[in-house]
Amino acid sequence: MIENQHTRGRRDGEFYLAGLTDLEKELPFHLVGVGYDFYQYPVHRPFGYPVYQWIQTVSGTGILELRGVKYEVPAEYGFLLYPGEAHAYYPADDKPWRVHWITINGYHIESILQYTGLKKSSVFAISEPMVLNSLIHKALNLLKTPSEMTGLNGSVLAYQLMMDLFKYVWNDEKENHSHHSSRLKKVFEQIDRELGRALTIDDLAKTAGVTPQYFCELFKIATKQRPTEYINRRRIDKAKEIIIREPHKKLNDIAKDVGFESNSYFSTVFRKLEGISPNQFRDFNSLH
Repeated sequence: MIENQHTRGRRDGEFYLAGLTDLEKELPFHLVGVGYDFYQYPVHRPFGYPVYQWIQTVSGTGILELRGVKYEVPAEYGFLLYPGEAHAYYPADDKPWRVHWITINGYHIESILQYTGLKKSSVFAISEPMVLNSLIHKALNLLKTPSEMTGLNGSVLAYQLMMDLFKYVWNDEKENHSHHSSRLKKVFEQIDRELGRALTIDDLAKTAGVTPQYFCELFKIATKQRPTEYINRRRIDKAKEIIIREPHKKLNDIAKDVGFESNSYFSTVFRKLEGISPNQFRDFNSLH
């Protein structure tokens, strides 16, 4: 049974634990508990904790003991703890240490954390603490007023937490965004190789070895674009090359060669990205 954490030493904050059904516990990720604005008391767990924990400092400073090392956890820092790993955490001095915390679990969580570079328990700097504060508060309100949809909505928040940690926390050990671009190398190669045919998110996600939803998240983080935006950009760039190289080729044929099903859509996308029509682009280049 998961301990009713933070009842000892609790002052102003709130906390709630999810009442999960057996079916909800089978979800790939689910919300277990959440606490907001807590005066954190000392915790010592020689055998770890049974679920994943994210704890971030609101004010004051904490100490995390992990793998024989002591880490300071000041404001705008937090730490991720994997299940079953021995640890201890406590205030750094006699001043209050206030934290937000959220716990999640599920059979698919470790694979996502590994893929996103959060490969082990560690302390992280937080670039956007208000984003995580907002998510934790949303999770608190969800468990505060449970309904028949709480389990599913909690699953969504657990997934969002992992995405927000991926985007907004970092340390020297965490892999950076360029790493994720390299992990998508096969996808970029597939797009360039198969521009002339219909490219679906499902196909690209399969190449990356992840779910379509997760693929879209990773792709946007790596490229700052949605997959469809990136593909259209590559198609228009390829079309421009063909127009310059083969100035007499019909635009309708060029559109098909680069994967557009209709000339009208090709022209619309071309104008949106280039500010001129394909014909105007060809005319301009014929003069130079």
